[in-house]
Amino acid sequence: MPDTSAADLIEPAAPEDEVKVYRHELKYYISFANYQILSALLRAHMQMDANCIGKKDHSYWIRSLYFDTPGNKDFFEKEIGYHIRKKIRLRIYDVTQPLVNLEIKNKNGQYMMKETARLSRAEARALIRGDRDMLLQADNPTLDKVYYLMCRDLYRPVMLVDYRREAYIAPIQHIRITFDKEIKAGGVDFDMFNPNLNMRPVFDAPAMVLEVKFHRFLPNWIKELLSSFQAERSAVSKYCLGRYIF
Repeated sequence: MPDTSAADLIEPAAPEDEVKVYRHELKYYISFANYQILSALLRAHMQMDANCIGKKDHSYWIRSLYFDTPGNKDFFEKEIGYHIRKKIRLRIYDVTQPLVNLEIKNKNGQYMMKETARLSRAEARALIRGDRDMLLQADNPTLDKVYYLMCRDLYRPVMLVDYRREAYIAPIQHIRITFDKEIKAGGVDFDMFNPNLNMRPVFDAPAMVLEVKFHRFLPNWIKELLSSFQAERSAVSKYCLGRYIF
């Protein structure tokens, strides 16, 4: 079972998530060797996310269950490179937690905006089974939007993705730099509360995804630090990485 605890039920939302404004999101592939150097530098100059302190490998565990249409609309819009697109997912940080995040991740170019609502475990299981009606039981605009999208386009669960996240933060511009490592995917069993799922690594060699999120601008020292490493800028998607192997 992942080494998380009940204290880590929900990843803290940044202020821009709460008011639903777009923020910049840059992604890179990074080698394990470059990660070791860059993470040490970030640890010296930025604050480690509280969820990472005292954890294995300075990281916390995340599992996301992605939904898509019968024609894989969201997958192909990402692959084709649509400027405006979205993903719908359930997210947990511990297989025992009582609440589950239901999220719509909206992308507009390099800008991201996340809409989040909370479901109980029973409601999440119902949604996985295809029962969407319970989304209307609460007066919540995000749940209403998910209900409309799922009914219109017949969304169903298609991909589970697990990984560990090492995160660093800076108060200026709500900067958040993360390393997503040990990325694994599963495309058969969608019981997201099962700690013993058979998940497959998405990378053959040691590699990970570096994400840089910020409000309006990055300070020059962070730009210079990132530019000094060989990292491949990419519109990488952990959901799509999973779909490539299933």
